[in-house]
Amino acid sequence: MKVFYWVADYSGCGYYRCLLPGSELAKRGHDVMADGRVVPDEAKNGECDVIVGQRVCTEGASHTWQKLARTARGTKLVFETDDDLLSVDPSNKAARRFYDEGMRRRYVENMAVADLVTTTTEALAERCAEINPNVVVLPNQVPAWLLEHSPNSATKTAFRSRVTIGWRGGTSHARDFGELARPLRQFLQHPKYRDRAEFHAMGAPYHERVATRHGRVRWTGWHEGVADFLRAVDFDLAVIPLRPTPVNDLHSTPFNEYKSDLALVEMAALGIPAIVSSTGPYIRTVLDDGAPACLATDGSDWARLLRDLVDDTEAREQLGKQAREWAAGRTIEGNVWRWEEAYSS
Repeated sequence: MKVFYWVADYSGCGYYRCLLPGSELAKRGHDVMADGRVVPDEAKNGECDVIVGQRVCTEGASHTWQKLARTARGTKLVFETDDDLLSVDPSNKAARRFYDEGMRRRYVENMAVADLVTTTTEALAERCAEINPNVVVLPNQVPAWLLEHSPNSATKTAFRSRVTIGWRGGTSHARDFGELARPLRQFLQHPKYRDRAEFHAMGAPYHERVATRHGRVRWTGWHEGVADFLRAVDFDLAVIPLRPTPVNDLHSTPFNEYKSDLALVEMAALGIPAIVSSTGPYIRTVLDDGAPACLATDGSDWARLLRDLVDDTEAREQLGKQAREWAAGRTIEGNVWRWEEAYSS
């Protein structure tokens, strides 16, 4: 099978949705190509069995996609999306401006003419099925090497006497982090914990929102690639907040309800116990798929769970061990057959 990935980005989305499965397909003997700019002539000329277009919605790319839909006989067009770009939350101003009316219209038009839509969750699949009924769920998977990697590497040496509470994410998570900011700030400055715990933000500088005179915080910016970030993680305890969609809130969208559980799977594969918001993908993964993680519904839950897991080293380590055992079922090596089956069926 000859597959061309038309990648929208080379960050987390492009890595997990195209480059990682593509590399595993290549190991299984398939001919795989990827490019983030143009579709090569051999793909346009029908020489590829599958063309995977990631979130195709810019004007130029849409023109090419629509032409392929009309002329690429014998080539399956797969529209890949891992977010609902029709419901970007207004708080994410940059993304909201980028995915304007024209982008959203083309997103729908391009999804509609695809032979297949692939996405990350059942909830998002139901949303996409309103546009194109041919949808396959391919849950995000992680590389198997994470299961053997120790997050307590040399970067942790100077802080080994403290419990490192960690979070990673970009600027689009401002409202999500608001679910955690106040209880975490109070926890870090409490006399009992100010010398026993620290907060490490990776990605966007959210450490600034919990920094106090006594609380210990540090920050690591973006890495060159996803694998570099994963190797640099040094958390003892991960916190993964996700804002629920309030009922009848005219200033919110159900965007988070369609997101995937990737942040939790990454931490679980590294053997890092996690506290997650009791909403969206995380509550489904914990309750339906049995992921070992602690659910927090409000500020008092976050505060209690932080205290419990920082105080109890044995419980923290046991939860991390159970999480890693669970994550062994979520590797790309063990699940690439899902992509192979979707593309070839």
